[in-house]
Amino acid sequence: MVKKTVKFVTPGQILSFCKACQKMKSDIDVKDVSDKRVVINGKSLMGMMTIQMGMPMHLVVNGEDEGLTDRYFGRFELH
Repeated sequence: MVKKTVKFVTPGQILSFCKACQKMKSDIDVKDVSDKRVVINGKSLMGMMTIQMGMPMHLVVNGEDEGLTDRYFGRFELH
């Protein structure tokens, strides 16, 4: 399991993120850092469009290709 903090500031970033998620076999969840009950499937564009832009989110990647997390999602990571 790989966990990172990410942030999206444009709808284009969300679209790019979802496309990257769909290339992976792993389960990918995006969780609200302030409300642990909010969990969104990263592969769902409709679900991802519900997040608030500019807010930090937790990314959780769990599966056989989780080693590709930095390659696919490094540009969304909050440093």
